[in-house]
Amino acid sequence: MKILPAISESSSVFSYNRFGVAGIDKPKVSHEGLNIVNTLREALTSVGFEPLFLLVGHSLGGLYANLCSLLPE
Repeated sequence: MKILPAISESSSVFSYNRFGVAGIDKPKVSHEGLNIVNTLREALTSVGFEPLFLLVGHSLGGLYANLCSLLPE
């Protein structure tokens, strides 16, 4: 995550861990891709981000970023 401060100098940045990852609370709904994408969209909206987004994901997060781009809003 050392790159985030440098990127935030020229762009808006939102760093996110899914529920159940890295000490975050366990999810209250099933941990399916659609629920994960909807949770991410809710989080982005709650902090004032509006589409269009450039989503960057690591490992499984990359698959969720792709799923997010394929689903209608």
